[in-house]
Amino acid sequence: MKNHQLTLKIFALIVLNDIGDTIAQLLMKKGLVQTGISSVTLSNIVEFVTRNASSGFVWLGIIFYAFNFFTWIVILYKVDLSIAMPVGSTSYIFIPIMAVIFLHEHVSLLRWAGILLIVLGIHFVSQSRRPQEEG
Repeated sequence: MKNHQLTLKIFALIVLNDIGDTIAQLLMKKGLVQTGISSVTLSNIVEFVTRNASSGFVWLGIIFYAFNFFTWIVILYKVDLSIAMPVGSTSYIFIPIMAVIFLHEHVSLLRWAGILLIVLGIHFVSQSRRPQEEG
C-alpha cells in the first residue's frame, strides 16, 4: 500500500500548485478586464469569446491551468484527496493578497477574518492522521 501522508515535499508541491493557480487567476482576470466588455449577454457573446481568444493574458492563464492540472494529478497520486484538497486551499490566501497588490482590489476585514479561519483549517487538516494511524 502506498504512503498517502502529507510530506514536506507534497506540501511544497501543493503550495506550488496554488501559486500557479493564483497566477492563472490573475492572468485570466487581467485578460478579461482588458476586453472592455462589462457584461456578457447573448447578443455579445461571440465578440466576448473572440476578444478573449486573442488575449495573451488569457492564453498565459490557460497555460498555467494546464500546468496545474498535471501537477494536481501527481499530488492526488501521492496523497489522499481528503488531505490534498483542504491543504490546497492556500490559494484562498494567495489570491486575495495578489488581487490587492496587482489588481488594486479591496479586501474587507471580514474577508481577511475568513481567510484566517481557512489558514487555521489548513493547519488542523495537515496535522490530522488517518484513522488506522491513530490507534
